[in-house]
Amino acid sequence: MRILPTLFITLITAGLGFLAVMHQLNGNLHFIFGAPPLKHGETIYQFDPTNVGSIHILNNDGTRGKIVKAGGSWVIKEPWDDYADARTVRSLIDFSARLQIEDVIKREDVENLSEYGLKKDKIEVELFDKQGNSLCHFKMGRYTSWRGFDPNYKSEDPTKPPPSFPTLIIQPAEENQEAYLYVCSDFANPNLRTVKMRDLFSSGLRLFRDHRVFYNSPAFAGEITFKEKNSEITIKRKALSETDEWTIAKPYELACSPETINKIIGGLSALQANAVLDESALALPDPLPDNINFTISVRYILPDGSLSRPITAIFYPPENDQVSTIPVIILEAPDKKRSAVLLVPKGPGTILDNIPRSVNLIRSRTMTSLQVSQVDSVKISDFTGREADLTLEMNPHERARRWYARVGHDELSTSGRPDYDGPANIFQINELFKALFKSEVKGFTNDASTDPSEYGLDQPIRKISINLKDGKLANFVVGEKLRPQYFARRSNNGRPLEISEEAYKAGVKGENNPELQIVARPGNTLTAPATGLELLGLDKPKVINFNDVTLHLGKVNARHFFVNRLDEQGGHTPHVVEIGAEIIGQMPLEGYQWKGERLWNINRFEINGLSVKKRGEPSLNLSYNFYASEWSATRSNEDVTALLNINKAEKLLKKLTDVEVKKWIGPAVEDAASRLVEPDLKIEVLVEEIDDSGKPIGTVQRELKISKIIEGKSNKLLFGKTDTNPSYFLIDAETFQRLSAGLLEE
Repeated sequence: MRILPTLFITLITAGLGFLAVMHQLNGNLHFIFGAPPLKHGETIYQFDPTNVGSIHILNNDGTRGKIVKAGGSWVIKEPWDDYADARTVRSLIDFSARLQIEDVIKREDVENLSEYGLKKDKIEVELFDKQGNSLCHFKMGRYTSWRGFDPNYKSEDPTKPPPSFPTLIIQPAEENQEAYLYVCSDFANPNLRTVKMRDLFSSGLRLFRDHRVFYNSPAFAGEITFKEKNSEITIKRKALSETDEWTIAKPYELACSPETINKIIGGLSALQANAVLDESALALPDPLPDNINFTISVRYILPDGSLSRPITAIFYPPENDQVSTIPVIILEAPDKKRSAVLLVPKGPGTILDNIPRSVNLIRSRTMTSLQVSQVDSVKISDFTGREADLTLEMNPHERARRWYARVGHDELSTSGRPDYDGPANIFQINELFKALFKSEVKGFTNDASTDPSEYGLDQPIRKISINLKDGKLANFVVGEKLRPQYFARRSNNGRPLEISEEAYKAGVKGENNPELQIVARPGNTLTAPATGLELLGLDKPKVINFNDVTLHLGKVNARHFFVNRLDEQGGHTPHVVEIGAEIIGQMPLEGYQWKGERLWNINRFEINGLSVKKRGEPSLNLSYNFYASEWSATRSNEDVTALLNINKAEKLLKKLTDVEVKKWIGPAVEDAASRLVEPDLKIEVLVEEIDDSGKPIGTVQRELKISKIIEGKSNKLLFGKTDTNPSYFLIDAETFQRLSAGLLEE
């Protein structure tokens, strides 16, 4: 009998040894005793989402899915062989890695798993790392009535509530974890997912199939080609750097509009299908030119700087006028096609409809197709020899570069005295640069011009030379030519509308024309008698009957202005654009027009007194001592110092010393001279002149007069003049209001 205790002790020792070995190997004894439940607030799985290499899915409809990462891209191997939607895949991975527990349910307390969505409605997911090891394996059940809020979510709009989705029942599928069910939060990145998690698995996993036309973002493209039956447009750039601008390579070499390029890139990146079908689901003819509408090809810039093979989207015509989508197939190489047909939305307002696909939409619509940031200096001249030379120079007072203007006659460029040589008026600079680099041209007149005289370019009215910061020179000429313009209106006091030459000729011949249909509409009628008809050729019109409506047609010769960029040898290029007449006025050549924006050079400490006279009111005379900061005021020989608001007086003084002129309009402006005979505001300033050594040498009086341009109406700009400058000028209404503010507290 003594052997039994010994045997018992031996078995216990062996068992404890076995448990010790198992604990050492596995880190726990869960496979024997079962794992304890995870706690509220914990996550079921801990793994790095970036380590996921493949995903297996068993959907609730029986569909099996296999998704793997290959060459940096997610692809579906089952139930199709196609690209996967990286956003949907990322959403599933993030969801799996953040299964935060909100409640714990013992499996033994659950009588029917169907009530928890873990029978026929369950979705089974398993994620593997890049070596094929399982990272997580769980079954997804039904939603619960609880909703979770992501504590890590940071909204750009604090007033907008964070995204919230119902919690779900999750049952781990690992053998040592099946004893418990968990209620878990569904935290979603709204940039990746805006629907509930189970919704991603609807329709046989179709949402996991990539719906984008271009899997890789066209933001990394180096070349994009739009090809139709009778046209081909190619835009390209040399590198991904912001300094490498897009240009049109076909059919002409032209600059691109940066705004339009952003629209193209954004549109192609967002272009996606409503549905992705198997090839067998839709019988499409071979992609021959007669069978398709157009193609869009994208070539990407590779790390070595070369271009990839083109990825070509082939757009077929719609089956009929009633359908809202068109079929698209993707060629990844001449002999390799994506195994899918994409149904892409078409029609007004769709992404596809908003992608520019014509030369005149893609090309730069400015006169020079340049950016202000490229410019180092500008020279403008005319046929009389007048010129304005604008350069960026260091201003020692402002410790920054600013624009300087040297304006005069070209014979003064090497000798003599220019009309103006000093800081350029910043408002005039802005107006010029808007004309050269921002304002859109009226139209692209000719891209194959061979006769400059047809547009007055052989005898230009303006020459523009722009030195660029890269050392290159861009030269332009502006020509003027009389061209016919056509107008039409209803005979019963209709509103005059400009029409094309084609519409005018159709009206004369009695033919139908859509432009004339617009003119003939009853709503195009003026409420007051028309004026200025002689300027439109409608004072003695051609009278026609158009669809039982009497129309008047007019024809006049008007001045048109055209621009042509010269080549490096100074010869004309074939591209001619038309600009508006107002652009010519934004390229002035008179010295006074470029004078600096500062009205006068008066410093605060030099002012001894002011006299402020508003129309219809007595003058307010102010004495001022800068060093003692003392003010006194009289009105009609009465001391009103006690009523003077010192703060407002100080503000007036400050504004007087930095009045900015919006525009110098010259010494001979009859309207300004007439309006300033009795100005709305006159300010006389007593200034103490000081010599170079700082000693006072006497007091002089300066005078500023300001008047509204139109009496009795709101004026954005007002006339002004000082007694020290022969040129009238314009200032803004805000400056006038600050200069005319009441100073007395009555």
